[in-house]
Amino acid sequence: MAYAEPDGETVRVETDIEQVLTGLQVGVDGARGTCCCCGRDLYDGHYVTVYAYRTAGHDQWNLPRAYCRECNGGNIEIPTLGTNEVVATTFLGVMQAAASQTTRLVLTGVEIEEYSGPDDGSEA
Repeated sequence: MAYAEPDGETVRVETDIEQVLTGLQVGVDGARGTCCCCGRDLYDGHYVTVYAYRTAGHDQWNLPRAYCRECNGGNIEIPTLGTNEVVATTFLGVMQAAASQTTRLVLTGVEIEEYSGPDDGSEA
């Protein structure tokens, strides 16, 4: 659902987390990523588990960890107060930008396994 504020230029779009995470880049080395547990290279077509988070008040999701199928170590052990956290299973795909002749590895077919909202967790 999208709407615009009548007296401003703010536009807010509400959607599912799966849709927001779809297309999120994995790694920084073109069309290749790395399992954060065993160091195995991850490529297009691999089935992986990822941990992603977004801090309250920010729009951008961060993807600090991706696990290969064998390691599959993603879980939310202790929720962080003020942070949306998810563990998801996904396939990796390649997105190509014709103008810049670049490729990047991205999340596709995202399925949420665990979710922790910004009100979960504690300050300690």
